Amino acid sequence: MYYAVITLGRMVNLKMIKIEEICEKISNNIAQELNLDDDKRSVMNYGIFAFIQIVICIGLVIVFGLIFNVVIEAVIVSFTISILRKSSGGVHASSPGRCATIGTITSVGMGLISKYINVSLGLVIFVGGVIFIWSYYIIYKLAPVDSIAKPIKSIGKRIRLKKNSIVILSVYLIIVINEFLYFYFTKDSSALVYSLCIYMGILWQAFSLTKYGHLLIEKLDKLFK
Repeated sequence: MYYAVITLGRMVNLKMIKIEEICEKISNNIAQELNLDDDKRSVMNYGIFAFIQIVICIGLVIVFGLIFNVVIEAVIVSFTISILRKSSGGVHASSPGRCATIGTITSVGMGLISKYINVSLGLVIFVGGVIFIWSYYIIYKLAPVDSIAKPIKSIGKRIRLKKNSIVILSVYLIIVINEFLYFYFTKDSSALVYSLCIYMGILWQAFSLTKYGHLLIEKLDKLFK
């Protein structure tokens, strides 16, 4: 299992490098046809690659979700992380390939835990309360966490992103409360499973804002080099 994960990381990283080269060729050809300057060509190249990267990341989560029979759970974890990360920021891997690998392993792994762990409604509510309180604190204190490549210099933008992060977290809370009510009236256990998936995504994203999250991602990043 360990070697399979390492192999996956290296394969994805190599594919991403090739895709970067293809995107650069495409943007260069379009820029020549439209007589665009270097700045516009760079923006176009970034946009093409970002779109392809998103498609690949979602595709990997779905493929490995199918393999491990946790497609819905893995997708919920992945989107929970991605949506909150858009405003709150967080540590980045050193390459898009490693980022996709870590994201896939995280989403599928947490999906597996959420699906097969056996917990009661009371325990889910208690754990959720702890996770939400801790996440509100971390986001209020640390978000948004920028990167060297994309520093956030505007104070106004930092305040706006922090508020957006808190709003997104509050929306997650409303969704989870509705899941609890649905389970209470229907006894459909999938509601608890999906709530756990949201917990997992929130927990991972909030953790990635901390210095310990940075250290973990750095270790995983080195593992896939």
